[in-house]
Amino acid sequence: MMTRLKCMWLFWLMALLCIAIYTALMYHNVEVRKYFIDYRYVFNSPDDFEGFDNVSGTADGCYIVPNIIHFIRFDQPRFLFTDAVCVLAALKHQRPDKIYFHTDSKKFVGPYWDVIMSTPGAEGVIELKDMAIPDQVFGQNFNVGWRRWHASDVMRLKILMKYGGIYLDNDAYIVKSLNKFKAFEMTVSWQDRMPTQINNQVIIAHKNARFLREWLLTYRGNYNKSIWYYNAGIRPVEEVLSKRPELVHRGARWFSEYPGIGAMLYLDHSGVWKDHYAIHLYVNHMKALVPRNLSSTETFPVVFNETNIHRYEANIRNMVYDVYPFNQTNQSKLL
Repeated sequence: MMTRLKCMWLFWLMALLCIAIYTALMYHNVEVRKYFIDYRYVFNSPDDFEGFDNVSGTADGCYIVPNIIHFIRFDQPRFLFTDAVCVLAALKHQRPDKIYFHTDSKKFVGPYWDVIMSTPGAEGVIELKDMAIPDQVFGQNFNVGWRRWHASDVMRLKILMKYGGIYLDNDAYIVKSLNKFKAFEMTVSWQDRMPTQINNQVIIAHKNARFLREWLLTYRGNYNKSIWYYNAGIRPVEEVLSKRPELVHRGARWFSEYPGIGAMLYLDHSGVWKDHYAIHLYVNHMKALVPRNLSSTETFPVVFNETNIHRYEANIRNMVYDVYPFNQTNQSKLL
């Protein structure tokens, strides 16, 4: 009997020892793999990216762009309904490590901000970063009427050069994870149907991406204050990408925006929005981009809120339904 007990005790001792050794080896392998992932790709300067393949990305699909989302809010302490919807979409579909709001506001206010901050996962992820709105670029004063927007065009490049990550306009909606694009040096929306310009509403970049620096330098001595989108979208193609297209990964049609996206969002209800990675909602450009009203009562342009959105039987409504918690808005604060 004693011999049998000793054998059982020895068996369990050996089993526990084997488990301990296996666990230690697995832990070591995990640590080695983490180290391998973190340090295999080292890009300490833009020059280190020379020869990088922006068609296929890193050889093993390893991510080289941090999972940080950046928004810029100049003179906008109060959130619109659609602003909140886009932040909630970013939280749900990208699951970022951080969301940075670069802003000249000391704090944000209003019921929609309260909805954002009461969302599980928001606290500890969302941070405000102090940023004054500049009035010039390379010594050239911004167009006074467009200052907020043109300043944002410049500062998004500088932010990405500091942190890397994912820049989003305040009305850019993430439909599904953008992680696949984090294996590239830099990704922008550059459509075959619009080859003479890029779109800057969604930008994904390593902080040392070569095109970030080149894009910013196209402003030097050449800021055009009379054309709304010249420096943000047209000039960088004329001066840089037309000669060196390999500097970026070209986001396909489903990456951000394309001709006809206004009708897709606000007149169509086919569900095609689900095929996209991100969509620019163009909330400030509905009049120009939506060719007709949805009905005699559902008209455009419109400032959406959590009440009137229900009447618009279109893709935009289903996008809102996917992320917005309608029971959380404090109606009294809307008055």
